[in-house]
Amino acid sequence: MNKLNFLMIALAAILGFSSCDKHDCNDYEHSADLTGTWTYIGPGYAEALVISADGSVVSTGVEGNEYWEDVNGTIVVKDGKVTMTFEDDDNFEGHFDIIPGVAFSIYTEEGERFIYQYCKEDLSDEIVGMWVCNGGPSDVTGDMAIQTYKNNGKVIVTTSNYHASGSPIINKEDNYTIIGDLLIFNISEENMSVPQYVATRLLYTANGTSLGDIMTQKMYIATENGSVETTSSWLRVNQILNLTGKKYEYSNLYVTNVKGLDREIDFLGFKFNFAKMDGGRLDKMLKTLLFTFEFPDANTIKYSCHYNNLEPASVSAPIAVDGNKMTIKMSETYPAVKDVDFYAFQDVDGCQMHIYMPSYSVVNFFANMQITMMSQMQKLDLTDAAAVKAVYDSIDEAVETINISIVMGNR
Repeated sequence: MNKLNFLMIALAAILGFSSCDKHDCNDYEHSADLTGTWTYIGPGYAEALVISADGSVVSTGVEGNEYWEDVNGTIVVKDGKVTMTFEDDDNFEGHFDIIPGVAFSIYTEEGERFIYQYCKEDLSDEIVGMWVCNGGPSDVTGDMAIQTYKNNGKVIVTTSNYHASGSPIINKEDNYTIIGDLLIFNISEENMSVPQYVATRLLYTANGTSLGDIMTQKMYIATENGSVETTSSWLRVNQILNLTGKKYEYSNLYVTNVKGLDREIDFLGFKFNFAKMDGGRLDKMLKTLLFTFEFPDANTIKYSCHYNNLEPASVSAPIAVDGNKMTIKMSETYPAVKDVDFYAFQDVDGCQMHIYMPSYSVVNFFANMQITMMSQMQKLDLTDAAAVKAVYDSIDEAVETINISIVMGNR
């Protein structure tokens, strides 16, 4: 809680702060205006203050890798100055300005300034559920980052850009605390490519888009040139898949962590080099193939595509669903063909399906597509185990790592 160690950017001009006049400061201690929850977030420091009408205050926050929770203290405002005293002896004195119901500012002569925003509502209940990133900073853009918040202070994270090794994180559990609109992650040690404690300010909008609720997260990310403010947008999705009768067509994709052999391989008439792939050619291929998914029932998937103006090639297979993990059980229909695991997420109304596939799933999925097309063109016998295996091997040898996020829209 070493508030005096940080020189924060002065936002007073933006918020419209002006010092209170002498008469108001002498006669008014702002006790009524201060009652409630107030949050601050800045580079390297974040804090939530819950202030009661009697001047008692409870602080929870993070500074670097130091975290504190429910530290009791008092706050006194008199003559335009504020004094905060805490039981851990991390105290503060400075000047004070307030816009009731909006924000208050505390600052020192040396230029240190903290602007706390008023929280009109606590977002502890609204955050519970599953969210997929709609768009955000470099650590989630181009990736399908998923966060599932439970009401017991646990968050489940799935993303391919979460770990410094580049390996995908699938359903990893961490802890979180939320006070008002301030969210603090406590990242477990095995995920320590990021700081142990990460703070973000939330903006929640019920039915923020036609697809459902939107949650915006504002945070600061350390760079070589200091910290930069970033925002990411999250869409609420269903935790239980509703598949029966749904039909989807390919919309777009995101490719991350691509490494592979520096040579071109042929895939359905398209040339791919996994040492240089950026996703553009794969996107073009799926759009050209008119790739679609449909679910005749909750236990079956049918995916189809067109190739060189031939009749649509399609294959149906049983599926097994465990939460958001879906397994296409191709081997039950064709023993030589491999099953495919991926993670699927639907928006609240089922209008979109987001699909996340780590490397092994990508290899099996696209090999299955090639095998299906070759079979229907009578270029491959599905009962020929050696020929089928050769297709898998050709793709597997070319791919070192790849993670793909596919967005499918209603058809």
